[in-house]
Amino acid sequence: MRILIVGGTGFLGKASSNAAIAAGHEVTVMTRSGAHVANGAATLIADREEPLPDLRGQFDAVIDTCAYAPDMVERLAAAIGAVHYVLVSSISVYDDMSTPQFDETAHAPTATEDDLALAARAEPSLRATAEPYGASYGRLKRACEIAAHAAFAGQCTHIRLGLIVGPRDYTDRFTWWVRRCDQEGPLVVPGPATRNIQIIDVRDAGAFLVKTAEERVCDTFHLTGQPITLQSMLDAIITATGRKIDITYRPLAQFAEHGIRHWTDLPLIVPDNPAFAEMLNVSTEKAQRAELTIRPLAETVQAVLAHDRADRNRPLICGMSADQEAAVRP
Repeated sequence: MRILIVGGTGFLGKASSNAAIAAGHEVTVMTRSGAHVANGAATLIADREEPLPDLRGQFDAVIDTCAYAPDMVERLAAAIGAVHYVLVSSISVYDDMSTPQFDETAHAPTATEDDLALAARAEPSLRATAEPYGASYGRLKRACEIAAHAAFAGQCTHIRLGLIVGPRDYTDRFTWWVRRCDQEGPLVVPGPATRNIQIIDVRDAGAFLVKTAEERVCDTFHLTGQPITLQSMLDAIITATGRKIDITYRPLAQFAEHGIRHWTDLPLIVPDNPAFAEMLNVSTEKAQRAELTIRPLAETVQAVLAHDRADRNRPLICGMSADQEAAVRP
């Protein structure tokens, strides 16, 4: 197949490019800069914030990793014509994540006029990132799904992506835990130990995107791993590092008392809010039926650990500081 990957130099885009090339497809990466394109892929220098070239008849499928507002989908559709379109959406489309193992039929509200106005005002150079959208992010992703369904006449796959992890993850959410557990000494963690964590290796996510393009699957999928406990994740990381670490669990509220924030200072930790309680415990039954393949967590940990040890001087953009840890340490 001739596959165009939009945003193919990013974390997920690069993994998708590598998976498509490994499967023998002819891959073109659409990028604004031309840097960091996977070996074996052709490059199309273009920006959908600018007029796009006529791409009709050149590709069989598109994997779009960086559509954040419906006009971005519509402009690409106008340029490329009839293809199978794989849209990377998000689990954040849902407004209520309080039910364990909720599936793709849960309510997902679309963008309001205010959301669309915010997207229109965003700095053009940032529109292909999540940065400008804030609380509008999920509703705008749902609007992208609706635009895709209309523009590609049923020839589209909606991928509601969960948390992707792996080497070179620009968010550092999982990397922080790996780096922190690669140090001796006590670790204070927001309990309970049974707290749900749900992640997927970016290489597995990229392979599934390519699979849905190959098979022209017209459906909506949650794309993430099976839920595990926080303790299980930490055990896997500590085993890989070979360190001796004593873990103490404290209520999340105690961290908040010291200004330590969930999700940023405490990566992968969702707030103690019923509306988000099952954000990392969604059903992946449909993707499993579609033969989603998930590698063992230990393999992901080893890859992240090796990469981080080789890049240890790089500051991470999230995670608790030593002073913050000391503040909550018993």
